[in-house]
Amino acid sequence: MRIHTDCVPCLMKRVLFQSRLSEGMDEKASVEAGLKVFAEGFDYSRKSVDVATEVHRASYAVLGEDPYHDLKVRADEVAAKYMDLAQKFVDSSDDKLRAALMVAVIGNIMDFGSTGGIDNPELFEKMFDKLIDQGLGIDDSDRIEAVLDKPGTVVYMFDNCGETQLDKILIRYLRSRGKRVVGMVRGRPILNDVTREDAVRSRLDKELDLMLDTGCFYVGIDWNDVPEDLMREIEGCDIIIAKGMGNYESLSDETIPVPVAHVLRTKCKPVADSIGAPLDQNVVYVRG
Repeated sequence: MRIHTDCVPCLMKRVLFQSRLSEGMDEKASVEAGLKVFAEGFDYSRKSVDVATEVHRASYAVLGEDPYHDLKVRADEVAAKYMDLAQKFVDSSDDKLRAALMVAVIGNIMDFGSTGGIDNPELFEKMFDKLIDQGLGIDDSDRIEAVLDKPGTVVYMFDNCGETQLDKILIRYLRSRGKRVVGMVRGRPILNDVTREDAVRSRLDKELDLMLDTGCFYVGIDWNDVPEDLMREIEGCDIIIAKGMGNYESLSDETIPVPVAHVLRTKCKPVADSIGAPLDQNVVYVRG
């Protein structure tokens, strides 16, 4: 997805948010560094995630390697409280795939500092039932169901810590249907996205047949720099499940060799318009 005017306040809001996560951070230097890179790199022909990655890299050079670390740990702890309830919701449903997708998609609200997300994990506790009751604004779950009746691989592109706890419910269902699930995490800490370290801490890695990473500091996946082992899995899989807006923005303009199921909340207007959904909707959108 190409950069949009709406990306300007959204991205700088995120930089300011991460610059205030801990006492002692150099807020002014972080914002200044990010703003300079943003001004120099802003071009409507560029992908939004390319620009965002450059801006966050400048901010992180001031803030340190993982300013979101403590927030990610809290998010996992909060979301873990809902796993039993989420599993019961799926087990009691007549359409278990759709129910598992519903559980996975509502976790995408745990996108701290972003427009349309929440700014602390504890707010999720007040929203769980409301988000479930909202249902799916776009529901292409039947296209995912169509690939589950034969053995094969699902590449699962993770997004935020916290929501990955609820992703476990969907992964367990996919594996119960005979699917091999390969998880993709970020190569280095960026935003509150899950890395290898986060996945091991939360035992997400134990839910997967294989875990690979993007190999770099990037918002989503850099399609121009995909590690060979990850590309082999992508080219050989039946479907990609891509969680969240960062993965959507990095993949939406690319020609992908397999169907891609985007499972997310439409938290910003450019993404919502691109998909063809209203703002603040739960979406399971399959393309390809």
